[in-house]
Amino acid sequence: MIAQQPAVEAFFPGFTDNMQKLQAHGLEFYLASNDTLRPHLNEAPYGHKLNWLDFTETTGTKGWDTNEFLNLFNVINGIAFGDRGIPMPQWVMIDLILMPSAAVIAALPQSLFTQTLETSAFDDEMKKHLRAVFEKAQASGYNGPIPIGGYCAAPSAAPGTWVGWSLWSVMTNVGLGRALKALALSVYQARKLDGVTQYDNTALRVHTRFGRLQIMVATVPFHTSPGSFVYENDFTLPVSTGEPEPTFLLDPFDYERQRAMQKSIEARESRFFVLAPGHLVQDGSSYVPILEVPYSAEGN
Repeated sequence: MIAQQPAVEAFFPGFTDNMQKLQAHGLEFYLASNDTLRPHLNEAPYGHKLNWLDFTETTGTKGWDTNEFLNLFNVINGIAFGDRGIPMPQWVMIDLILMPSAAVIAALPQSLFTQTLETSAFDDEMKKHLRAVFEKAQASGYNGPIPIGGYCAAPSAAPGTWVGWSLWSVMTNVGLGRALKALALSVYQARKLDGVTQYDNTALRVHTRFGRLQIMVATVPFHTSPGSFVYENDFTLPVSTGEPEPTFLLDPFDYERQRAMQKSIEARESRFFVLAPGHLVQDGSSYVPILEVPYSAEGN
C-alpha cells in the first residue's frame, strides 16, 4: 500500500476530471508487469484503479489472450514511432519493462478502434499499417481490447530516479499522452525522471507539462535519431506557476548550436532548460524555447 501521495501527482491536481473525459471515449487503462513487483507499484494513481495485467498469464479471468494483447502493444508502438528507427523487439519489452518495471497501457474495445483510427492525425500510410494489424488480429480470433498508447520507464541505480524511454499514442487531441505519462510516473512513485528525446519530437509538449526539462546532455550523436538530447524532470521541486521568457529559440536541426550548448554544459558555464510548451511556431517553423542559466547565477 502506498503510504503517501507520489510527488508527481502535485503537478496535475485536476487529473480526475481528465480521466473521466478519457474514459468517456471508451478508454481502459492497464498496468502490465509481474506479480513479484506488484507490492512495489502504486496500482491506483490519482485514485484511479488500473486493470492489473501479469505478462506470465495467458487468459486468466479476462477471456482474451494476454500475450496477443502485449504483442499488439509492441507492434503498434513500432508503427507509432514511424521512421525514427526505434522499434521495440519483444525481448526488450520483457527484459526492460515487464520483468524489472511496468507499462501503463491505454486500450479500446475493438468496436471503437476503427472509428478512433479514422479521426487520428496520423497520415494515410500509418493508418494503412494500423488497419492491417487490426484486421490480422481479428482474423486470428483475438477478441480482446486493442492497445492505442502506452508509457514505459526503467528504474535507475539512483534511488527514486526513473528513465523514461517510450511514450506513444494513436489517439490524438485528447491529452492521452499526458495522461499515460502521469499515471505511469505515479505508479512508479518517481521523484526524478531522466529521458532521451529529440528537439523536433512533438512529445516535448507532453514532457514539459511536468515542469521545465533540464538538459543534462545537449547532443547524443551515438543515438539512432539525430537531434537527441538527455533531459531530467525533478518532481521534488515546487510546481511552477509560470515560465520565464526563453533566452533563445533553438532550431531543432541546428546541430552546431546544440554542440555549443554541450560544450557549455561540460565547462560548467551554463545550465539549459526546455520551457513549456516545448515547441513554439515562428514564421511557419517550430522552435524549442530554451532558458540558459549561468552557473554563477545559481551560486555554483
